[in-house]
Amino acid sequence: MDAWDIDIVLAASQKGLGAPPGLSILVASERAMKVFEARKTPPTSYYASWKKWLPIMKAYEAGKPAYFGTPPVNLIRAFHASLTQLTKTRHLQMEDRFNAHKKASARVRAIAAQLGMQTVARSEKESANGMTAVYYPEGVGASDILPRLAERGVILAGGLHSQIKDQYFRIGHMGVSVTNPERGDVDTLTTSLAEAVRDARASKAKASEVKQTPTSGLGVGSLSQTASISAASRR
Repeated sequence: MDAWDIDIVLAASQKGLGAPPGLSILVASERAMKVFEARKTPPTSYYASWKKWLPIMKAYEAGKPAYFGTPPVNLIRAFHASLTQLTKTRHLQMEDRFNAHKKASARVRAIAAQLGMQTVARSEKESANGMTAVYYPEGVGASDILPRLAERGVILAGGLHSQIKDQYFRIGHMGVSVTNPERGDVDTLTTSLAEAVRDARASKAKASEVKQTPTSGLGVGSLSQTASISAASRR
């Protein structure tokens, strides 16, 4: 935060932190706290008001009981366990985790490029290390790719950006799926993606061939119509 001169960092417990969804993680700088303390208008939020939660936080830090609203104790304990794993695992330091995510991201982008797919991010510099957004191959859509991946045990998410949400999908590669390579999650992902794209293209090509091939029924229909016209002319 100091290096980037950031005052507020807001995240969710499932966003690369390895905990179940449900918690909002917020970190504020001293400068942000001073701005909050000096504000003239009251916060518009009730449950998310710092004015109500800060006394609770300070009381707990002092070892004193305090209450404003019932916290999600199970999620807080899960978050604590996740942070312990992230910071206390001796054989895997934070820098190792960053590098593992960077390598996994590069690998996913590489397989996407091999399959003829473009990433939504226009350059590697703009790409995230925990998720890759990829445009569907030309002529192939969500209904062609995502169900085939699901059949292989790989669940991916559709697009979110309203203007192009039907044109791309999202691949998450973070947490244990990256830091525990023995699970083989990234291997399964890349193999399944290649197979799904191959099968989808083959299915499209086959459907196109069937559509273009004339059937005998059309010929019979034409002959029948000709016979009817001929008989009518004789009358």
